[in-house]
Parts: sequence; C-alpha cells; structure tokens
Amino acid sequence: MLYPYIELPDETIITHSEIKEDNTVLINFEQPIESGFREARIELPSYKLLYNKSFSDSQILFFEEFAHKNSAVIYKYARLDGIENA
Repeated sequence: MLYPYIELPDETIITHSEIKEDNTVLINFEQPIESGFREARIELPSYKLLYNKSFSDSQILFFEEFAHKNSAVIYKYARLDGIENA
C-alpha cells in the first residue's frame, strides 16, 4: 500500500509504503510527463536508489537529500498508516 506524503510544485508526487517486515519503508517519486510518468524509488533506512525511470541525476540527488531530511517523519506516518491518520 502506498500513502500520499506531498506534491511538489513541479507536480512530482511523493508517496511512501507501510513499514515492511524488515523495517524498511519505500519512498516513491512520480511525475507526469507527456508519455506517462517518470518514476523513482528509494528505500529507507539505507537510502538506496532502487529504481529510476527518466529522472535526471540532479533530480535523483534532490530525492536522496529529501529522503534524508524527511525519513523520521515518513517513518512516523508509515507507522500510522499514512499522514491522514496522524
């Protein structure tokens, strides 16, 4: 299950998973483009980039920094089944 977290001014939608059995959380980044969507996925707590479809290196760097700065809050919301239940 993916839970909404925030939408950025460039229409990038950031969602996150629940906390998995191995204590990981996935952060998903999705942005609409003419041919569909750009997508990327980062795993917490390792901050490992698991997937990138069409985002630039500078965008990925921003997402990695975003993950570091927001990981505590994302884990909090993941424990509560999303921001809507916080």
